[in-house]
Amino acid sequence: MNMKHINIKNIKNTNIYKNMNIYKNMNIYKNMNIYKNIEKNKYYLFIICIICIICIILFIIYTNYFKLNTNYFKLNTNYFKLNTNYFKLNTNYFKLNENFDVKNNDNLKMKRPFLNIMDNKGRYTNIVFITHPFSRDECITQYENGKKLNIHYLGISSYCDFPAIISNPHDSMHDPKHKAWTYNYYQLCKGWCHCFRQPEKYTIPKNFPQILLSESDFAKYNKHTPDTTIKKEYDFIYVCLKDNDKCDSGWQSYNRNWDLAEKCLHIMCNKYHMKGLLIGRINCKIPDKCHNLMKTTDFLNYDKFITMYNKCRFAFVPNKLDASPRVMTEAICYNLPILCNYNITGGWKYINDKTGSFFNYNGSDTGDDFDEKFKNFITNFDTYTPRKEYMKNHNEENEGKRLLEFCKSCIGKDNFNFKCESDGGDVKYLIPAI
Repeated sequence: MNMKHINIKNIKNTNIYKNMNIYKNMNIYKNMNIYKNIEKNKYYLFIICIICIICIILFIIYTNYFKLNTNYFKLNTNYFKLNTNYFKLNTNYFKLNENFDVKNNDNLKMKRPFLNIMDNKGRYTNIVFITHPFSRDECITQYENGKKLNIHYLGISSYCDFPAIISNPHDSMHDPKHKAWTYNYYQLCKGWCHCFRQPEKYTIPKNFPQILLSESDFAKYNKHTPDTTIKKEYDFIYVCLKDNDKCDSGWQSYNRNWDLAEKCLHIMCNKYHMKGLLIGRINCKIPDKCHNLMKTTDFLNYDKFITMYNKCRFAFVPNKLDASPRVMTEAICYNLPILCNYNITGGWKYINDKTGSFFNYNGSDTGDDFDEKFKNFITNFDTYTPRKEYMKNHNEENEGKRLLEFCKSCIGKDNFNFKCESDGGDVKYLIPAI
């Protein structure tokens, strides 16, 4: 066939042409499908990208949050550890049923008129003595703060007639209208440690928990030991601080019973030629003929004062209104016998035929029987063994166990911040923090 003579129409009807059109149509269709797919894929791609971005952001946030919380957890772990120790110490928030060392817990430390009670290992307990009337507002504030720390209180007669109204006329609390007597100390305490022969005379109710026990029952005899190398320079020692530079009568001279002491000193100096050491009344008048036989000093620091016992042979204690006379038990620890006023408020329980002798049985403060009693005292002097007797009758562990048992009876061991040895703990006994 001659190509020149081919008709266009005929060409269109040929298979070649048809095939060409089909091919074109196929390509166009394909391209359309691809485009459609691309458009559709763009949508999915966009969604996938958004999801990936969100995941990355969440991962970053989570990673940083986890790190922060790890540090927070570590900090809170330390906080928990610290608070665990705090709970061990602060019995207001945690009633201890185990043994915890609260030795350095400042929250439990209190100052006079309060006196902490410690266990036999030197740790503070949540039991505290009230030793003195509340003479200032600060006292009741201290008391209430202690209650918040789960402190339980015991009364102890360490000051004059307390808990009775103070009988010393030179004391501001001698006035029954003083604010100190607006408090009911039996309501503030769980029990009372007293020093009296007849506690009911000092307002302590018969049915109120009570025990004959004093601060002076815990003298440090292991620390206060006689030094036999020191020469004895004086026959006796008598402590009576002066109240003022004029040596007028006052609180000290009344409690130490200077009026009776003068009468007795006169006999000891004039008749028996005793040499004495008078602590605290320098430049004050003393009985005639005692000037050459007695040395007087000013107030002495405790470290110096305590060594003076070694220089003396016995202690003279004419004191009347002295509830817990540590001068007696300290002297006894240095093995000094005691010549004591029978009518002393507290401390009378230390005197027996091994530790010394009483005088002034009639209670008149005239010293009528002093000569006779002093003569007997001197006669029996070599038979006295005061230190040995005190250690036997007032052994720290024995007295401490008495105190612990008293606390159990009136406070209850479930309220203690310690465990007793009998309950699997390590606390054997209690002692005042003196």
